Amino acid sequence: TAMKTVAIIGALTAIFAASIALVQNDIKRVLAYSTVSQLGYMFLALGIGAFAAGVFHVFTHAFFKALLFLGAGSVIHAMSGEQDMRNMGDLRRRIPVTYWTMIIATLAIAGIPPFAGFFSKDEILWQTWTSEGGAYRLLWIIGYVTALMTAFYMFRLMFLAFHGRPRMSHEVEHHIHESPRSMTVPLVILAICAIFAGWLGWPRSLKGSDHFAKFLEPVFAREAVVLQAEGKTGQLAAGVKEEEHTSNTEYLLMFLSVAAAVIGGGMAWKAYYQADKGYAEPIATTVPPLQNLLYNKYFVDEGYDYVFTGRRKVGDVRLGVLGLGDASAWNDVHIIDGTVNGAGWITRFSGTLSKWWDTWIIDELLVNGPATLARMLSYPARLLQWGLVQWYALVMVAGLIGFVAYYAWR
Repeated sequence: TAMKTVAIIGALTAIFAASIALVQNDIKRVLAYSTVSQLGYMFLALGIGAFAAGVFHVFTHAFFKALLFLGAGSVIHAMSGEQDMRNMGDLRRRIPVTYWTMIIATLAIAGIPPFAGFFSKDEILWQTWTSEGGAYRLLWIIGYVTALMTAFYMFRLMFLAFHGRPRMSHEVEHHIHESPRSMTVPLVILAICAIFAGWLGWPRSLKGSDHFAKFLEPVFAREAVVLQAEGKTGQLAAGVKEEEHTSNTEYLLMFLSVAAAVIGGGMAWKAYYQADKGYAEPIATTVPPLQNLLYNKYFVDEGYDYVFTGRRKVGDVRLGVLGLGDASAWNDVHIIDGTVNGAGWITRFSGTLSKWWDTWIIDELLVNGPATLARMLSYPARLLQWGLVQWYALVMVAGLIGFVAYYAWR
């Protein structure tokens, strides 16, 4: 399951990045997304257990992609820093060394035999097809469509930059020149490697020995045993079948692989080769929303801005993860802390109220109140009860005199 996940992610990465490269106008962006796409190819190979094929593609890709990037640098140098291919054109006559070496790299990455990319890409597609399980056929289709896209966007780059009428300013056109030997010599060396590096993996079906896979057999021996134990006999880690794969199916798939490169290149030729007569982006003219989607990279950057960076706002409110963080912080300060602090205040208030109630209502009014009232009401009586006999005699005599006077007066 883990390896299937790797294969699926690799295949989706390959076609995802390749589709973006179809419509980019910056020469370096085309190559950057191409690199991501080819890395997806490599992980597709790893996911199906074709470890040697994946490493082989890393090996061959290193030469032609380094050549393409260095060639793009030579183009930018000749164009005085310009990177937009829409402002180029007709450079093949001005910088021929750069042109021919980049043609070789383009043929290699497109998968045209006998250039290096053909052998490694074909090995990955072949082993994907022969992997056990119907899901791998779908991965093969994705890889095949990616190969067609690769040929299209690379020949699009070549036709826009090197063919058609000059579309740069007169000032830039006046200063166009081939790069110095410090740049052209590495271009030539890499071009030679882009032609012959793939021959190290010349397949047995074409009467080769597949030296690259044999060289890596000791490295992946343990993985090969594990895969065989899991019943994946069609996915030997060294990338070599138990029997030489010389079936008609392999030849057919090999032909289809080359056909994808030819079809992709032919579509680019039809759309861009005669750019001096004016050209239109085929996707833009047929499906404008798709052109917009691909040119904006499926809006991944915008989605990233919305979700992760916090640069997207509604008023002063940040969106995405940081917005959730802000909401969480607000909730923590105003709701959680407010609830805790409110509970504390209520507890303190209820304690104070309870203390007041206990002191003044229970103790003073209900308990001490009756006693105090009784004490107050008994005070006049207590004034008569001093405990002195003389006082009692005086009161009795005074009372007697009072009665006598009362009745005598009446």
